[in-house]
Amino acid sequence: MAKKYLEQFIPFVDAIAETFGKNCEVVLHDFRKPDHSIIKIANGHITGREVGGPATDLILSFLEKRGQRNDSLIGYRTKTKKGAELKSTTVFIKNNKDKIVGALCINIDLTPYLSAKNLLDELCLIPNLGYPEIENQVTEKFETNINNVINGLVGQSIKRIGKPVVHMRKEDKLNIIRDLKERGLFLIKGTAKRVSRELNVSLPTIYKYLEEIQEI
Repeated sequence: MAKKYLEQFIPFVDAIAETFGKNCEVVLHDFRKPDHSIIKIANGHITGREVGGPATDLILSFLEKRGQRNDSLIGYRTKTKKGAELKSTTVFIKNNKDKIVGALCINIDLTPYLSAKNLLDELCLIPNLGYPEIENQVTEKFETNINNVINGLVGQSIKRIGKPVVHMRKEDKLNIIRDLKERGLFLIKGTAKRVSRELNVSLPTIYKYLEEIQEI
């Protein structure tokens, strides 16, 4: 059923990309398999992704908290691995039961436009006048392999605790599990086993921790 809703968006991928040119990446995701969610992509050279690639960490987090946010993320800033600044939009696709089944994402590489902007700023600069910039706090990592997504999120959560795993108490590990769940990591099949190895606890313990944070 999800396929029916997603297929109608396939023509939009190339249409949008061809309209805005080579600096515009357009991606169609199918969330039935978040670890291989990309089913159509145009100008994938911008983030280095291709069909069969995984959902981003931002998308996983949104899926976990979908009841708390809007159905679209419009015009947020992020960066590629190579440091290119992007202006991105993600529109989530729902079925007739109001369930999110996919997303249409647009990522515009701002590199040539920022270069032009900098040149124009120099030409238009008036002494003693500032131009304050607004920093958007939304970040998103574009990975070509789901293992990189998992490793990145787990590593960040462990780093936040500020101590080696061998010195962590149960509460520390609960905080890590809570953080990873809020960021949507457990939507990926096999993640619990990976996390159990990283935290040096058994798989049943991970499931017990998930139950405990669910009850709070």
